[in-house]
Amino acid sequence: MERKRFLAVVMTVMMVISMIPSLVFAAAPSGELGGKLKIKGLAAVGVVLSADYAKVTPEEVTDEDFTFSWSRQTGEKELTQVGTEKTYTITQDDLGCRLVLDLTPVDGSGLTGTLTAKTLEVAATEEEAKAVEQEAENAQQTETADGTENAQLEETADGTEDAQLEETADNAEGSRDSENQDVDRTEDVQQNAGNEQEDESQNTKGQPEETTEGTDDSQMKIYTEDQLQVDENGNVQTDGSEKDGQAAGEDDKDQKTYEATATVEDSEDQICDFGTVKSDLEDVEAQYVQITNTGNENLNFQEISPEHFMVQDITEPLSAGESVSVWIQPREGLEPGEYDDMITYRTEEGIEVSFEAKIAVEGEDDSSDDEDLKPSDEPSAEPTETPDDSEAPSAGDNADASLEAQSLEVNTGSLNFSDIEENYTQANETLSVTVTNTGDGTVTLKIPKSDYFEVMNEDGSEAVSGIQIAKGDSLMFMVQPKTGLTKGDYSDTLIFESEEDSEVAAQVTAEVSVKEAEQEQITAVQADPESFSYDDLKEGYDTPEATTITLTNTGNTTVSLMQPYAEYFDIGELSASVLEPGDSAAFTAVPVTGLKVGNYLDSIQIAQTSSEGQEDVLTTIKASATVSEVKKIYKLSVTPEELNFGKAKEGYSEAPEAQKVTVTNEGNTNVTLNAPSGKNFKIGKLSATELAPGESCTFKIRPKAGLKAGSYTESVVIDNEQQISAEVKVQFTVNCPQGENCRSGR
Repeated sequence: MERKRFLAVVMTVMMVISMIPSLVFAAAPSGELGGKLKIKGLAAVGVVLSADYAKVTPEEVTDEDFTFSWSRQTGEKELTQVGTEKTYTITQDDLGCRLVLDLTPVDGSGLTGTLTAKTLEVAATEEEAKAVEQEAENAQQTETADGTENAQLEETADGTEDAQLEETADNAEGSRDSENQDVDRTEDVQQNAGNEQEDESQNTKGQPEETTEGTDDSQMKIYTEDQLQVDENGNVQTDGSEKDGQAAGEDDKDQKTYEATATVEDSEDQICDFGTVKSDLEDVEAQYVQITNTGNENLNFQEISPEHFMVQDITEPLSAGESVSVWIQPREGLEPGEYDDMITYRTEEGIEVSFEAKIAVEGEDDSSDDEDLKPSDEPSAEPTETPDDSEAPSAGDNADASLEAQSLEVNTGSLNFSDIEENYTQANETLSVTVTNTGDGTVTLKIPKSDYFEVMNEDGSEAVSGIQIAKGDSLMFMVQPKTGLTKGDYSDTLIFESEEDSEVAAQVTAEVSVKEAEQEQITAVQADPESFSYDDLKEGYDTPEATTITLTNTGNTTVSLMQPYAEYFDIGELSASVLEPGDSAAFTAVPVTGLKVGNYLDSIQIAQTSSEGQEDVLTTIKASATVSEVKKIYKLSVTPEELNFGKAKEGYSEAPEAQKVTVTNEGNTNVTLNAPSGKNFKIGKLSATELAPGESCTFKIRPKAGLKAGSYTESVVIDNEQQISAEVKVQFTVNCPQGENCRSGR
């Protein structure tokens, strides 16, 4: 008996010990990573990004379960690591690039797999990104919504429903894979997509078993309402069409199919419902729709541009079984009213996939704070169930939920600047103020505007509204008096407030006194340009276009200018000689004509006559010109190049008539011609011996008298002192008289 008791105690202790690990580590998540990872924060410079695990499985994962790697995507596949912290603040270097977040489970966490998410291309500001997107959408818009909405409703109402009903389990599995892609103004990439989901369905009493061990889920049949019949006992029967469908499916197994479905994320009724919003649509958060290729061929989507909504185009081909998450957002500037559109994506293969989008826009005076506190007479379209905290909307979508948690503080209540003298060009003192987010959520900061003070970033650049401050973070701003303040005392309250709620604010008072400065006589003239040159002049150039120089009196006294002059430049008359402070005058300058090859430099002095009659130089303008040598070209031509005087009988009494030859200077340099000569031909005098480029002269040629029988051929050469020449070939034949034996001559 005692032995049994002892054994019972030992067994109890061992059971308790064995249960300790499960009790201690029950809360720690483990298993294969799945679901979808998002990135919190807008893809804009200055925004702090972090990981969002709302849709990641297992549900209990936190930042402590992962090691972080933030990378900048600079090319198709080129990644550069930029951070390993839990959060990442977007910098100016990220502008135009995408940011990629890779999460790897820490050693010993019990988690396997990896998670990856990617942002859109980083913009300078949210406003700039929206403006660019709006412009692109407007440019693509080629048809009105009225003409397309009705067609979309008719064309897709039946086809889409049937395609969704006939979707196989294999395609559904592909759809589950694609759910790892999501965009919160970002594009998320899920590496461990494709993990099989556990079947959570359970049999209940009175219900037939839908799944049994060994059942292949990929062969599950989905019936339409028309295919189902209920007998008198309440049992569901089919009409047998599934057999025909199976047979047809076997026959069509190898045929190409083009199908697609649309699923509105986080929406049970499959409608992108933006609810009721104010007329300012700038802060309305985008919603997301998952487009899935349920066919067996790639789909190539066309551009789309609805009238009342902006949507993301699908630019890359969508492979069979794959999905893509696209965003949709109301267009800015919608007039008050209700909008309910059918959005349709079309493919080049003739496929259409549609979903509904709706929004109600209120005018500025449609409601008041008091009315908002009253219960609505109409039932709310929103679900009454308590929403899951993991899928709670951002501050932009549900401002009322986050405004109560917002709080801002500054490190000082006043900024007292030292006195400055009037007519200063820039304030010589800059003071700082630090704004801290002491609330529970991220705050979008609105930068104060002031007539007397400038608010700048820490690096001196202009501070703009829209920058986000994460919980517990701080931002330093630099403040200085604006340029141009006249004599007097200036004070202004700088209010740093939340864009989500103007009542969430922190303020600091800035003060400065501008004292009257002693008037100093300043005589100064500024020239524009301060120097100019002509570097491409060629010898023998034509007069180039003149340069205009503007003179401005930048001092505080009147100046009387003297007419400027130069050695190598022609100077035009001054448009005015007496200049009051701030006045301007102008004159022209151009190189003189006929400058030889060389470099020329002039200092054009701008001067006035002093009270003592002396010349005071106020500024000097540097002017230069370069004249380069033109390569000389010598070339002569003659017309015609050959002359034939025909035939004559020996003893001819009269020589053939003379013929004219034209000589032309085809070079770019003057030439001096030498008189041509001939042996058996008489050469006339040149009409001119000096030929400029392009000019011509003439002379005449004829055979000499008394030539003996024979053939006479010569080349008459026209040359010049530059040793270039041209020649004309001449020919003449003298025959013997008939019946005589002649001696031929040459």
